[in-house]
Amino acid sequence: MPFPLELFILEAEKQGKSKEYIDVCVEYIKKLDSNGFPVIFSLHHLAQEIGVQYKYLRFLIGENDNKYEHKYKRYNYFSIKKKRNGYREIMAPSKDLKYIQKWILLNILYVYKLEDCCKGFMPNQGILNNAIVHENSEKILKVDLLKFYDSITFDRVVQVFESVGYIKNLAISIAKIVTASNRESYWNCFDEYSKLKLSSIRNAKTPVLPQGAPTSPMLANIIATNLDKKIINLSKKLNFRYSRYADDLTFSVKKNEGVLPYSKLIIKLIESEGFFVNPSKTIIKKKGQRQYVTGLTVTSDVNLSKKYRKEIFKHLHYCRKFGVNNHLERNKDFRKYNIIQFHDWLFGHICYTNSINKDVANKMFDIFRKINWSISE
Repeated sequence: MPFPLELFILEAEKQGKSKEYIDVCVEYIKKLDSNGFPVIFSLHHLAQEIGVQYKYLRFLIGENDNKYEHKYKRYNYFSIKKKRNGYREIMAPSKDLKYIQKWILLNILYVYKLEDCCKGFMPNQGILNNAIVHENSEKILKVDLLKFYDSITFDRVVQVFESVGYIKNLAISIAKIVTASNRESYWNCFDEYSKLKLSSIRNAKTPVLPQGAPTSPMLANIIATNLDKKIINLSKKLNFRYSRYADDLTFSVKKNEGVLPYSKLIIKLIESEGFFVNPSKTIIKKKGQRQYVTGLTVTSDVNLSKKYRKEIFKHLHYCRKFGVNNHLERNKDFRKYNIIQFHDWLFGHICYTNSINKDVANKMFDIFRKINWSISE
């Protein structure tokens, strides 16, 4: 909805505001409104737009004294095990903070225009869109950004909100709402390479993007836009294909199509934009080798791996043949599950399959419906 500019000018004139003041405000309004961003003048105005208490926003940015600390909580910290090694620390925002962050995501961040190569955490995009870019390739280069969210500091987030047109004080306030400081115990779990690369951020104790905040994926995408643009320009010269899904960068060429960029050049571009490469996850796969992009095989067309499909069909077969309880008792990895939990787990995986390969998913659903899911089985 366009900002009521004429009404604003009339009201400002009634209040006796100077022409210079009104002109500055009009310029500010037009810059935001013409690009689709909500017009916000101050933290108090932001609270009104979101529909929350002003004192709560002041608490979030550290302007209220500690008497509010017992009443309000910003984040819950916990760890989840990664698929491979180590743990991922999650900073889950409180219910009220999450509501505010979602408002910022929907009304400000989603307005920002990203490059087409950005496939992660975007409306109407996903792992399938990312993988399709690289199907049937002669060579694929995969590069992983090191500690993606942890490398995005408070100052870089402030720049995002300033770049769209918000005044500096407001940009700083919004950045405080969407960033947080990691616990010291989290930094201590880093390997030596990660500690070295991110030492300046750790030592400065600067807030970063929290893993768990709804705003973090989109902010990371926005801040990586300059990197995307540099790589796109390079791709036009070397004729390779490029896409980025969050911190996963993928480069590919078809036969006789072009050349992949050297890893050293990519590292140079990445570090020029304030990011770092995870060397243990830099991989080149040639035709004939198993080529995967965001978990999907792209050797010819895009599909789920045979291993994944076989695993789901195996569970379906055994549940149908022996019963769900019997299958859970035989499978040590699922003994902690009850029937309802396993039903939801299996159904979720079939739905995921359906998003990639509907023909395979339909076969899975046929078997799934024939399984006796009665709790008193």
